[in-house]
Amino acid sequence: MNHKPLVFVDLDDTLFQTHRKQQPTAQHKIATTDKHGEPLSYMNQKQQFFVNWLLESADVVPVTARSVEGFKRVQLPFQYGAVCSHGGTILDHNLNVDLEWVEIQQQSELKLHDALVDLADALHEYAKDLGEVRTWTLVENNLAIYAVAKQKQAGELFLDQLLEKLPQNILDQCYVHINGNNLAIIPHHVSKKSAVEFYINKHDPQRERPILGLGDSLSDAGFLTSCDWYGMPKKSQLDTFLNTKLSQDFDTKGYLGHV
Repeated sequence: MNHKPLVFVDLDDTLFQTHRKQQPTAQHKIATTDKHGEPLSYMNQKQQFFVNWLLESADVVPVTARSVEGFKRVQLPFQYGAVCSHGGTILDHNLNVDLEWVEIQQQSELKLHDALVDLADALHEYAKDLGEVRTWTLVENNLAIYAVAKQKQAGELFLDQLLEKLPQNILDQCYVHINGNNLAIIPHHVSKKSAVEFYINKHDPQRERPILGLGDSLSDAGFLTSCDWYGMPKKSQLDTFLNTKLSQDFDTKGYLGHV
């Protein structure tokens, strides 16, 4: 039996942030680079300490919205594979694609492939009256995994207004995640939760060791509930949502808990 815990951890805004979100100093460490090899994301000293502790104490598996290409630009020595692309792709410890998972995804992707590929252009058209966006459909393993719209201009965010223009067949078969200036439209069969559960069943089917989860956004909540314990960074999207709901619940009932 492996006596180390198994930890599933989101990356961006959980272990590090882009230079736009925290201005790097001499004490910061580069965590990722952009497509041109330039530094993009950094870890502060506390994050560095936390990451080092995790890597020494547990088998750590990243669970990220990053594509495989984006994940390979992360400068951290993960050794147990990864869940990438919101769960669309699973990598083994050699960073090879798990073909068994690809086959499972193929069964559901066929009916949505063309719609997702066309959705990038459609999103660009939908945003014409709202502002400038960059859009694309992530394709990996010859599968259309999800579509993205990224607001390019600063100022008031308008991505939620795009939802009113989405065709009904997309709304019926996908879920939408908005985090700041990024909007992702993801088929229901693609999820961090289902990919994490597949990984656990394949690599630790007896679930004898502790399984922990760490994530910052509402889209992480699904895979976190597949773990025995989970946590989130302070002031993250998930932390803010939880505290807001707790306050609303207390204001409504006048006490914490339930009877």
